[in-house]
Amino acid sequence: MSTVKTAELVAIDERRLLRRLDDLAQRGALPGGGIFRALYTPAWTSAMELVTTWLKEGQLLTRRDAVGNVWGRIEGSRGGRAIVTGSHIDTVRGGGALDGALGLVAGIEAVTSLWERFGRPTRTLECVAICEEEGSRFDTNFWGARAIADRIEPNEAERTRDAAGTSLADAMRSVGLDPANAVQAVRRDIDVFVELHIEQGPVLEDHGPRLGVVTTITGTIHQEIVVRGQPDHAGAMAMSRRHDALVGASAMTLAIAELATRMGDPAVATVGTIVVEPAQVNVVPGIARFTVDARHPDAPRRTELITQIGDACKAAARERGLVVEIRTLRDRPPVTLSPRVADVLRRACRAAGLDPRDMASGAGHDAQVLAAAANTGMLFVPSIGGRSHCPEEATAAEDVVLGTRALASALRELAYQQ
Repeated sequence: MSTVKTAELVAIDERRLLRRLDDLAQRGALPGGGIFRALYTPAWTSAMELVTTWLKEGQLLTRRDAVGNVWGRIEGSRGGRAIVTGSHIDTVRGGGALDGALGLVAGIEAVTSLWERFGRPTRTLECVAICEEEGSRFDTNFWGARAIADRIEPNEAERTRDAAGTSLADAMRSVGLDPANAVQAVRRDIDVFVELHIEQGPVLEDHGPRLGVVTTITGTIHQEIVVRGQPDHAGAMAMSRRHDALVGASAMTLAIAELATRMGDPAVATVGTIVVEPAQVNVVPGIARFTVDARHPDAPRRTELITQIGDACKAAARERGLVVEIRTLRDRPPVTLSPRVADVLRRACRAAGLDPRDMASGAGHDAQVLAAAANTGMLFVPSIGGRSHCPEEATAAEDVVLGTRALASALRELAYQQ
């Protein structure tokens, strides 16, 4: 095998790639549209069985690890730390057919094509179907990647429960996994992890080109904000004397959106849930609870945004005689991906005939978690209309193929070398 000094475009089986994406989309398809493959459910199990079949058809050494990640491996002629690609198999409720699935199916296609066309790599080459990323059943985002990166907390599986009260540990047992063995999923032998993904935003579609190299994954903070007022009779209490928690929360929600808008792209802030108590049609709400998801890829600017949100909520509470409490649920700082892997991806894009756009990801990804265990890189293809996490999520077939070819070219440079 000659040394690969620059990326070369690798041929793939386009029909097989697109057919497999369609086949995977049937696992967890909802009658009203969209897909729901939640961790350790029958739809998830069916999807994992399908992926396992594909890996075996490609003659990859296949195994399931201690949390349910499924791996396909080609042993390198010189061993060493592994080159890995893949993405997550789970979805949000009513999600689309490409979030996570594209990186997984494209990874299988890229690794299989390299194996078929060039034989054994010098570096060990693997594809992984990561069991969970979305947190759509259990509040445990990045469960699969965190297991690989040794980021699972003690007794986390026993403590964490879904909406029906089922523990994560019991859900693991239901699919033949032992939660006591979760630590065995840790990998300390991965050199590079590369993830192909849809952008989930409008930048590539609006401004081009058709490929993007991710340099930074945005920092995310989730907060719960509780607004306490005074419950009163909806008919008897005068408007001028009310301490309406929902009115206060509404003012805060508008202020939060305005703050992110004023800061400008790529700052975003979203109020995703809100509940009131006592939640009766004829009672002034005494309590309103809502969540905030705030993101920015620049750490100081993210801190500034979070501070401004807190100040605005406190000001709105003072104006209306309310009490506000702010609690941080989750805080993930921005992650800078590997410059070395980004260079490889840029060469692969140029081999495909495009100078890619360097960009930040506004969404979270497995790559940001695996950055604690490996050199990570991400490649984006456009999302039509910037849509994602919905049934309308789509990418043009030619861009799916283009991204997969670029991924295969990058993996060839990384794994087929002297």
